[in-house]
Amino acid sequence: MTPKRPVYPFAALVGQERLKLALVLNAINPLIGGVLIRGEKGTAKSIAALGEAAAP
Repeated sequence: MTPKRPVYPFAALVGQERLKLALVLNAINPLIGGVLIRGEKGTAKSIAALGEAAAP
C-alpha cells in the first residue's frame, strides 16, 4: 500500500507573489506554455506546483 502524500492548498502559500501569479495565469490560459520555476533550496517551488496541480 502506497502512503498518500500530503496535499498543501495553493492558498496557504505565503509570499512568492510572482510565482503564484504565473501559476494562476498559466492555469487560466494554458496557451502560455507553462511556467519555469527556479530558485534557492527551500523556497516552496515544489509545494507551489503541487498545490496548483491539486486545485479543483
